[in-house]
Amino acid sequence: MALPSSGSISASQIRDEFGPTTESGEKVAIGSYRIDENYGELTERRLDDGIPGPGSSISFQDFRGKRLNIIIDYYSSTYANNTRESEGETMNARDRYTSGTGVHVVGGFKSKPSSSHETKVIIHVNQKLGGEKSSDNKKCALRTGTGWESDTEMFIDVGNEGRIYGAGGNGGQGGDVDSSGHDGQTGTSGLGVQVDGTVVNIASEGIIRAGFGGGGGGGAGRQNDKGSERTVGGGGGGGGQGFPAGSGGSEGNADHGQSAGTAGSLNESGEGGGGGNNGNQAYSGAGGEGGQNGENANNGSGGNHGAGEGAGNGAAIRRTSGISVTINKASGAEVVGSQSATGVS
Repeated sequence: MALPSSGSISASQIRDEFGPTTESGEKVAIGSYRIDENYGELTERRLDDGIPGPGSSISFQDFRGKRLNIIIDYYSSTYANNTRESEGETMNARDRYTSGTGVHVVGGFKSKPSSSHETKVIIHVNQKLGGEKSSDNKKCALRTGTGWESDTEMFIDVGNEGRIYGAGGNGGQGGDVDSSGHDGQTGTSGLGVQVDGTVVNIASEGIIRAGFGGGGGGGAGRQNDKGSERTVGGGGGGGGQGFPAGSGGSEGNADHGQSAGTAGSLNESGEGGGGGNNGNQAYSGAGGEGGQNGENANNGSGGNHGAGEGAGNGAAIRRTSGISVTINKASGAEVVGSQSATGVS
């Protein structure tokens, strides 16, 4: 547990908190705690904030109120371009802590404790991380997870190369014969915070961005007069911006020139597919454009049947209802989407 902030402090207390500095595990060479380590963009890390580094004088008083620091790795190349869609629960920091994979105890004087009680946990992101397509916009690309022990100090540090993106929603399918266009799929969210008191620090070139919704599919068309029955399917909706991006919706059947929507990408939405024309008598609706930065997905347009609706967006940062989160953004940091939405899944 954290060292006392007042009163006496002993070598054994320091050893129990940070680990022994000698092979015997008994004696403490206090000067050996003057470390200088690098973890991604977390450079010149000390054993804890305020403990002196190499070349500086050190005393027992420097350890008052200090605690073990543990860094969870989302910064090394191992985690480049990971998405929740492909990696599953490795995008849950609590699960990663429990597994021990990519978990570093600062100083390396002891192994990771099974309990995070009274430790400082730093989730460091310096790679591109993405989400998972879902009808649930509360799904987050990266989340702290739950089950952390009491008095865990939680920090999320997004470096200059750090990117956390929600997934873009797929565009809605164009309506088949005598059918309305389908609704687009919602975008999902970037970062999910589930620990009260968490501090999120975002460097000047760091990015946290919501996933954007897919456009609605166009409605089908029909013409029944002049002794002839003509039909045509609707155009597909465009995919939403995100990582992974939303796919374009397929066109409806009864092909007479209608087209599928195009896929979105990391930085823009997909276009809605065009409507069809059967003999200048039956006309179908076009699909809506997917959502992108600052713009919601568009509804499809109707033929003789209704059009699908453009879907909503995820959030940049979500939190469990009722908890406190501090967000520190350096000048130039990009956070696109809500920063106060509640509910994390």
